[in-house]
Amino acid sequence: MEDRIPAQAELEVSSTPAEGSQATVTQYPPAAIESLCNNDGIPHRSRKDVPPELLIIIFQAFLQIVDPMSLDWKGSCKAYMEILFSLRLVSRTWRDILDNTPSVWVVLTSTVPLSVNHMSITRSGRAPLIIHFGDLDGSSIQPQEFTELVGPVRDRWKEVCVDEDAALTVWKYLNSPAPMLETVRLHTNRRFGMPSESLELLGGETHNIRHLDLHGSIVNWNRSTFRGLRHLRLAYVDQYGLTMDMLLDILADSPDLEYLYINSMTFPVSVTPPLLPILLPHLRTIELLFLPGNVVFPLLRHIEAPHCQRIRIQAEDVRNSNEWVNESVGLFEPLLRELHEKSGRSQLIVSPGFVDWKTPLKRGSGKHSYRNLEVQIRSASFISLLRWIERVVNGGDLEGLEMKVYITGQNTLPDPEVTSILGRLRNVTEIRAYHGPENSREVVRLLCDLDDNSIPLLFSLTLLHTDYEYIAADEMLLMLRTRITAHANNGGPGKLPGLDIVAELAVEARPEPIGSLDFAIIAQIRAIPGVRFILTRPWEVKDTAGMCAIVWDDERGGARWM
Repeated sequence: MEDRIPAQAELEVSSTPAEGSQATVTQYPPAAIESLCNNDGIPHRSRKDVPPELLIIIFQAFLQIVDPMSLDWKGSCKAYMEILFSLRLVSRTWRDILDNTPSVWVVLTSTVPLSVNHMSITRSGRAPLIIHFGDLDGSSIQPQEFTELVGPVRDRWKEVCVDEDAALTVWKYLNSPAPMLETVRLHTNRRFGMPSESLELLGGETHNIRHLDLHGSIVNWNRSTFRGLRHLRLAYVDQYGLTMDMLLDILADSPDLEYLYINSMTFPVSVTPPLLPILLPHLRTIELLFLPGNVVFPLLRHIEAPHCQRIRIQAEDVRNSNEWVNESVGLFEPLLRELHEKSGRSQLIVSPGFVDWKTPLKRGSGKHSYRNLEVQIRSASFISLLRWIERVVNGGDLEGLEMKVYITGQNTLPDPEVTSILGRLRNVTEIRAYHGPENSREVVRLLCDLDDNSIPLLFSLTLLHTDYEYIAADEMLLMLRTRITAHANNGGPGKLPGLDIVAELAVEARPEPIGSLDFAIIAQIRAIPGVRFILTRPWEVKDTAGMCAIVWDDERGGARWM
């Protein structure tokens, strides 16, 4: 028999197989269910004495896959029903137990036949319901038919999920009180039409809502709209009165908040911030995406989440850089370092106008992956970005951090403050200097300097990528000898790492021979242990990239590239 939900005609006759017949299940069951069956999924004769109460517990644990706040929620309702009907096909015993257990018939979704939903309403008794409006265009159910079926049991709605193409259909069902409703996931899209006026969600009786996800929705806001939230997701929401003050009030009234997500929104900045930080001890995830700096940093300044396990920030158009660098993220800096330490390693890229700090990807639920730490900030002030990085990175021993610094733009490095901060940064493993002679020359000069303990600056550097035409080979050689001698005489944090120097010629440069003096100096550079000098030429074939000349090799008795 097929592992699918029966059509309406099939529901009118018994489709249950005889005791001991074979049935296919949509997913491999958990160990508890698997132990009750043989290799073909047929119940063991010796297991008939399993108490029905135990079977109910096993079935319920297996069927708890509908999470309205998960990333995979759109298909989870239909999958739930498919598994439920597949379990019913295993045997008459399983069918009878399931059919007489109201708590497993609580999912109503427009993605299955209307008769299946009618069966669920009948068998669920007075149990709270999960209602899913969605994918109406691809379903045989007419929108009006589904809403008329679930409307009369509105007093039992506990979780409501509304896809973009179904928002207009269900709008009228969400503007009056629903005493049992705890989860609202309402997604709207102008492509499918928008209501003519804003929604007074549940007639203003929203204090029972614990999980709220609004995407593109037009909802009226006031200071007491929501309290006691555990999950809050807002994206592309038309504000209709929402201000920073109101958002902070909602957070302050939700001490059990576990998840905070705000994406692509702007609203008036708070002018009356709370006297003390808002403590959110249960907050595990913070995602603030594609938001202006005047939204991101007041939020970070006013909330405290000591047990947060994941932070994702994308701040755009950060204008008042000094304010956020000096104040806004102070409470979160120790947490950022802690998330790095838990991951074991991370990568931080900084360039004029942009910072990107992230830990490696981890496998999440389903096909989704995530990072414990992901911070992206855009700011026109390179100095402000460097100040913040210096404070965060140098504020702790961040072993495993790889920092890459990209020096771009005209006359970036001649700024003495930029050069000074760069010299003090720890964990810099890579520097790329482009766009102008001053950037390349200043990097080489910076690497010649020593700190107060006569230890080479940027001690962890392993790659220097620069423009060949703007560097002097003799200065490069002097820099390398200075660093090696200083380390030999004065030591350092550890062994001086090897250094790759990639000198890149401009694309428009013609393939002229390298001067004999430069060639001789480059040969000396390449003779230094732990140092590789690579000259990149866009017109060269891969095997000769980085080579300077053809020389005679006495040991090989022939010519070779150098």
